[in-house]
Amino acid sequence: MEGSSKMNKHENEFTYAVQVTRVILRMIGAWPLSNYVSNVERIATRLQNICCYFLFAFTIIPGFLLMFLKERDYKRKVKLLAPILNSWASCVKYSLLVYHAREIHSCLKQARQDWMNTVDLNSRKAMLSNAKIGRQFAIVSAIFMYISGLFFRVIVPLSKGRMLTPMNTTVRALPCPSYFVKFNEQASPAYEIVFILQFFAGLITYSVTVGVAGLAAFFVMHICGQLSVLIGKLKCLNNILEPEDRTVTILLADIVEHHIRVKGFLKQVEETMRFVWLLEIVSSTLFLCLTGYYVIMEWENNNSTATFTYSVMLASLTFSIFTNCYVGQLLTDQSSKFGLMAATMKWYRLPHKRSRSLILIMAVSNIPAKISAGKLIDMSLLTFSNIVRTSVVYFNLLRKFV
Repeated sequence: MEGSSKMNKHENEFTYAVQVTRVILRMIGAWPLSNYVSNVERIATRLQNICCYFLFAFTIIPGFLLMFLKERDYKRKVKLLAPILNSWASCVKYSLLVYHAREIHSCLKQARQDWMNTVDLNSRKAMLSNAKIGRQFAIVSAIFMYISGLFFRVIVPLSKGRMLTPMNTTVRALPCPSYFVKFNEQASPAYEIVFILQFFAGLITYSVTVGVAGLAAFFVMHICGQLSVLIGKLKCLNNILEPEDRTVTILLADIVEHHIRVKGFLKQVEETMRFVWLLEIVSSTLFLCLTGYYVIMEWENNNSTATFTYSVMLASLTFSIFTNCYVGQLLTDQSSKFGLMAATMKWYRLPHKRSRSLILIMAVSNIPAKISAGKLIDMSLLTFSNIVRTSVVYFNLLRKFV
């Protein structure tokens, strides 16, 4: 009974850490399925995938048709660009999440096993503390993204009401302006159907962004928690009053084995998520530039509702990028703490043969762990500042030439 209650407690803590991200990704069919789910659940997930791809296509294709076949004004083309590219980028990220579902499930399985294997109370507190940080990042990112999405997909188009075009026809604004060739989207109930479908397409788009940020926060903060556990083990080794050969040998073996497992998990996470994170970094740089441009445009047009909406969206995009970069910085900082702890061990108090074993631990931990996007861009606060700076440069070019 006691073992069962401990297992349930460990499972509950793991569920607490991943709960927000799991709910969001399950909603769009991007949460990896275990090997023991029923065929009914598998079919339901595949139907979710089909619906998501249909909604992505429903936004992207008519948007491109409008931009290339109908629209002639360059400023309006630039304004159409962001929602289309955002949907396209989210579609690619969604495809990568579905394609790498097995690898993501393997990472989640390893994380769950780490929670099961950790029995020391202080170690569990350290893991839970890092898990709370990852959960809070996911919650705040979701709040920002969904609020900005609600304004962009509902409040802004409805606030415009009926508009008179230069051709003396009355039209109603859609969340994403589109061209359906032979289909008149302005007639009722076609307008209402298109409006609702574009709203749900936006919901999926924002859910993908939040889900990617949540996965990044969960995986990286879990690694930070494991490094905190390793630091605790090094402190335990350092504080032994009378280090005996057998005790030191057992502790050193445990530390080395645990460190290898953490580095292996980090490599597995990076290989699984690297292209998703690379696309997130590149697309976010472009969207920051475009959204900043839209804020200035709407400000000059005295459109307070649209200005506020784009400002909120700009803040949500900035926070989403900050989340990915900041957790990468936390990982590097925590890895540096582990390296410093290994380098400042009281090795001279240990048995002579065992103290030499610390040399390899010091050498391996001397290089701080980093997580990168596509093995090209390190996820750090320096990268975040570079993204913001690059977006401002592109924004100034856009204002000058468009």
